[in-house]
Amino acid sequence: MKEFEIIKKKFLTLSNFNQNIFNPILDSFNLSDDVTLIKNSKQQYIVSKDIFIENIHFLRSDGGEKIAQKLLLTNISDIASSGGKPLFYFLGFTKNSDLSKKFYDDFVDGLKKIQDEFNIVLAGGDTSNSNQLFYSVTIFGSVDDNKILLRKNANEGDLIYVSNYIGEAFLGLDIKLKQTKKLFHFHKKLLDKHFYPKPRIELTKILAKNQISKCATDISDGLIADLENICESSNLIAEIDLSTIPISQNSKQYLDLNRDITILDLISAGDDYEIIFSAPQHFSNEINKISKNINLKLTCIGKFLKNNSKKTMNSKNSKVKLYQDFTSKKLIKFSAKGYEHK
Repeated sequence: MKEFEIIKKKFLTLSNFNQNIFNPILDSFNLSDDVTLIKNSKQQYIVSKDIFIENIHFLRSDGGEKIAQKLLLTNISDIASSGGKPLFYFLGFTKNSDLSKKFYDDFVDGLKKIQDEFNIVLAGGDTSNSNQLFYSVTIFGSVDDNKILLRKNANEGDLIYVSNYIGEAFLGLDIKLKQTKKLFHFHKKLLDKHFYPKPRIELTKILAKNQISKCATDISDGLIADLENICESSNLIAEIDLSTIPISQNSKQYLDLNRDITILDLISAGDDYEIIFSAPQHFSNEINKISKNINLKLTCIGKFLKNNSKKTMNSKNSKVKLYQDFTSKKLIKFSAKGYEHK
């Protein structure tokens, strides 16, 4: 069973809490988003949970500092994608006798660097022994009243935007796994995208504060997969113009040397941690201004439409229609949508 199928069929009933006790304190959004909302009369908080497993999310050879920084940055991204500000986190991890003092020193240094950058603190946690390394983070953030960005809030007719470029982290992973020896400038830039994702806190705070968008998510499992999650939560379908998806010059240089990788690989790969967000068409000029003001590329790649059927032509049960371009209206068939949590 797939991740969201397991959640919906097996675990959803566990979140049906007693409204008299918890309402309006807690809202888990039917387990359909990356965060849960906790609120009182003075403040709203969001909380997110994530896990990081050796040989799935990272390699031990990455080193303690890189592992720690990516661990914390990806969790901060969950808070950022909801329009929130990170505050503090809890850390659970496994340890074993094979790890050196340097690994732990580097790991702590990596956490501290990110803590200092985003002004957050470690609030507690737990440890255990295991041959395989495993990290678990529960992170808390704050969000302005009624200005949380959620997957379920996209509307029919909204335009679909993405921040920065797509697929760079995947190419960085490819470089790492191939153990490329001779690294050019573009190799190093792509590796940085893999190891050090950038939570888009400034962007989402502006979108939420000015109510330009009510729907966003970060790209962790892949552009198509995470767009599908929005479609599922909002009961919409998405039409995407492949020709508009932003690909960086560094990526193009790498693709020129690695013809076995295509743009379809880039849009179905995860780890970008860029933002997908929706916005009504009349905010187009405002979004262009935001892009210039914060020096961040924001690209419209498609639009959301009413979901009139349970299936589209692309692939079984897909809610994303991918076109070569909107002029020719040539549909692109695809199979891999993104990383699947098995």
